[in-house]
Amino acid sequence: MTNILLAWNAFPAPQGTNHYAHDLADESAVVDLFRQASHFRAQITAEGWRFLFAEYGLSGLLAINRRAGWVDASDERETAEALVTRSLIAGYDPVTGVFRGYIERIEAVAVAD
Repeated sequence: MTNILLAWNAFPAPQGTNHYAHDLADESAVVDLFRQASHFRAQITAEGWRFLFAEYGLSGLLAINRRAGWVDASDERETAEALVTRSLIAGYDPVTGVFRGYIERIEAVAVAD
C-alpha cells in the first residue's frame, strides 16, 4: 500500500503534496490533512479512507477531527456520520469494507465480458 496515493493536499503550491501510507501513519499529518480538507484544499481517496479507518478506527478519527476542527457537528454521532459520509462520497464504505462507484463499475464490466 505504500505506493498507492491516499490523499492530496493543494499546498505547497503549485504542485501540492501527495500523501501515502507512511505519511498518514503520523497522526499530526492527518490532523493537518483534515484541516486542509475543511477548506476544500485536500482530498482523501477511497483507498485513503480505507487506510484511515484501518489505522485509527472511528474513535481515533473522531479524536483527530476534534483537533483539526474539520466536521463541526453538534455531537459525536453526527460527526461520525459526517466522516462516514465523506468516505462514502470518496468511494469507500467503512461499514462493509466495500469500494463503490468507479471501481465497482470496472468490476461489473469485467464480469460482463
